[in-house]
Amino acid sequence: MKRGFLVLDIVAALILLTGIAGAAVVLTHRDTGPKPSAFPTAALTQSPTPSPVPSPTKTSGHKHKPLDLGDWPTYGYDDARTRFNPTVDLRPPYRIKWKFGAGDLIEFPPAIRDRQLYFCTQHGYVYCLRSVDRHVRWRYHLKGALFASTPTVDAKSVYVTSFAGKLIVLNRRTGKVRWTVSGIGATESSPLVWKGRVFFGSQDGNAYAIGIRTHRIAWRFQTGGAVKGAPAQLKGRIVVGSYSGAVFCLGWGGHVYWRRSSGGLFGSSDSFYATPALAYDTVYIGGTGGHILALDLGNGGTRWTFSTGGYVYSSPAVWRNLVFEGGYDNNFYALNAATGRLVWRFYAGGPISGSPTVLNGVVYVSSLRRHTWGLNARTGRVLWQFPDGKYTPVTADKKTVYLCGSHKLYALVPKHK
Repeated sequence: MKRGFLVLDIVAALILLTGIAGAAVVLTHRDTGPKPSAFPTAALTQSPTPSPVPSPTKTSGHKHKPLDLGDWPTYGYDDARTRFNPTVDLRPPYRIKWKFGAGDLIEFPPAIRDRQLYFCTQHGYVYCLRSVDRHVRWRYHLKGALFASTPTVDAKSVYVTSFAGKLIVLNRRTGKVRWTVSGIGATESSPLVWKGRVFFGSQDGNAYAIGIRTHRIAWRFQTGGAVKGAPAQLKGRIVVGSYSGAVFCLGWGGHVYWRRSSGGLFGSSDSFYATPALAYDTVYIGGTGGHILALDLGNGGTRWTFSTGGYVYSSPAVWRNLVFEGGYDNNFYALNAATGRLVWRFYAGGPISGSPTVLNGVVYVSSLRRHTWGLNARTGRVLWQFPDGKYTPVTADKKTVYLCGSHKLYALVPKHK
């Protein structure tokens, strides 16, 4: 959880950064890793966002409605965690359509499918709300548990990770438990559902793959440190960061494509809380040593690094050759995806711990001072502000923006509608 700093978090926060904050560096002789492939410049004219569809459970004799591309079925919108939905054309200013008081911390935003919102609160509750009017369709409670992740939703099920060391799979329509897997270690890693398996990380240092048909652990991979962020997947490659100070690229079957250590990258002691974003054949991820990294998805070679003035818990958003990332130095950065060059910077007046979201050319970001901004994604100019929001502020469907306050969920619609 971002709120409760463990000893390892505190140590990382005290690391003195070398070099000048705000500088992008393409590493040469200091980098001990492989040479990266050429950046796919031609891809910059295209949307980096793949289909968000999580792999459904195939059940003989049953047909399920396909996922609407306007839905938001997992943390970060798609398996690659780009945090950009290309089908949403909503823009501020907004008015509040409704708000839902959870009476508890909502650290991670809801997943959305078929006009239903699915989200967790800190002290063991999972909610399903009807998006049109906030009506509670169902509520599930795991007594004594803590939740700090976004569920992933497919045609039949809601997949939830927990600090109780359980993966909980609920019936999407009723909220009843379909099956569980225990003994996986405490986890705040939002699940990846892909090709009949559920992937996530754990504080026991393992990345896990659970079979949806078998309800058993297919494999576990020890990273040497807690895995707190969510795994991301693109082109058959799963990427996770670890508090061991390394980034790992794994296959569906658990084999290792590559491993990169932060020490091998720039001689620092970065560890990785953040979830990576995958786009343009590149892994974008922030480290607690204050760096934002771009690694070749194919071999882990370093494309560039960018130094901030404080450690980075936030996960990046990627949109039209821009990478957006916030830091504990109170700044929000827009970087060139190919070069790491600073395009613009926004001072938020407080630490940025959660992740941004891009909708129709507007990037949304919150600070720990409980304030949210909508910024012009090209220029950083403030277009809109809202007096709530603390972590990852926004998800959306085609009609509504859902803003995640610290204890409330807001449904926002354009003022002219």
